[in-house]
Amino acid sequence: MGMVLTVFVYIFDPYDNYLAIPKFEIPIKIIQLGYGINTAFVIYFLYWLLFRKFRVAHGNRPWKTYHHWLLLVAILTIAGFLGTVYHRFMMDVGEVDTNYYLFVTIPRSIIIAVPLFVITLLLDQLYTSKTSQNNIVTSLNTVVKQEKVTPLENKIILKSPIVNQCIEIIPSEIQYIKASGNYVEIYSTGHKKSKLFRAPLRFVATRLEAYDFIIKCHRQYCINIHKVATYKGNSQRLLLTFKALKEQIPVSKSYTKKILSYIQNEEN
Repeated sequence: MGMVLTVFVYIFDPYDNYLAIPKFEIPIKIIQLGYGINTAFVIYFLYWLLFRKFRVAHGNRPWKTYHHWLLLVAILTIAGFLGTVYHRFMMDVGEVDTNYYLFVTIPRSIIIAVPLFVITLLLDQLYTSKTSQNNIVTSLNTVVKQEKVTPLENKIILKSPIVNQCIEIIPSEIQYIKASGNYVEIYSTGHKKSKLFRAPLRFVATRLEAYDFIIKCHRQYCINIHKVATYKGNSQRLLLTFKALKEQIPVSKSYTKKILSYIQNEEN
């Protein structure tokens, strides 16, 4: 990452090193390494502070897209300040025209913000997906021992394979489960809001395999076949609705015949 950031500094030179004179007998290209190291350090420090120390985006606090923008502002502010201090310490900048800063340096720095925003997105995906991939396989084998499964009408406790989160659900009251990024949203009878659970859909589906009325109907959805209120469509396209819920649940073509068979059995 430091190498990538250094390349940006080499290309865009936001501190206009070619207009300045080094205070020390150090090649400018070596001095520019410091800018990349500075920015990389700020990015990783903020990620450690947010995700490791304060555990942001854990539990019921999902990480939203606008958080990336706020994080980017923090990165640019802190990295820009530290970079300026470093620049003033290493380089003799002399006097530079204010208009040059306004119409050249600042717009160029804004352009640099775009790839930096992409980098923050990639870092977040790396953080979440890597954690998920490393833990899910082992969790599928071990989490069963940590869960408490009780009879049909009672609660089941699900433990997230990624973060320290447990939720209680009653399988027979589930209407449908929806994959939403790194989370699943669990919609149940009698609850106005869904329960947000940090786990992949396939993990939850595996935990609920004992309940044959919970069926996968789409790569993003699992449904409780007992809770389907109405349906419309045919074997090519099928949409399901549930009581007191506005969202229509799509059924993938590969699952349509299976779902229609279950619904017809329910009606009979």
